[in-house]
Amino acid sequence: MRVLTTMLLLGRCDVAAAQFRPGPTIDLDVPGALERVQRDNPVHYQAIQQTMAGLFARPDADVPRWLRTSFNASDVSYAPVLLASDPPKRRLAFVLDSTRYQSIVTLPHVKDTVRPAR
Repeated sequence: MRVLTTMLLLGRCDVAAAQFRPGPTIDLDVPGALERVQRDNPVHYQAIQQTMAGLFARPDADVPRWLRTSFNASDVSYAPVLLASDPPKRRLAFVLDSTRYQSIVTLPHVKDTVRPAR
């Protein structure tokens, strides 16, 4: 009986591990990456295009929820940390199905926030 119970528990662990196994990561900033997504996965391409087009139409704090509800994205990362550049930039990452997409997004709407250190 113990052997059967152990086998059943191990089998359930394998199923759980398979569900959370990370898929590929695609850096959308790499030249040609978006074109490959368009060719290989048109549904993801459409979601990415809509994401980039609507990103600045809502408050930054609402972006993760918007991606989850509108595109069924998971593991959304849009932390309120600006990269030290002019214009400012921010990292965006999200998962569609099992593929993780990441990009550095330029924030043209953020003005007068980059100041030299004293």
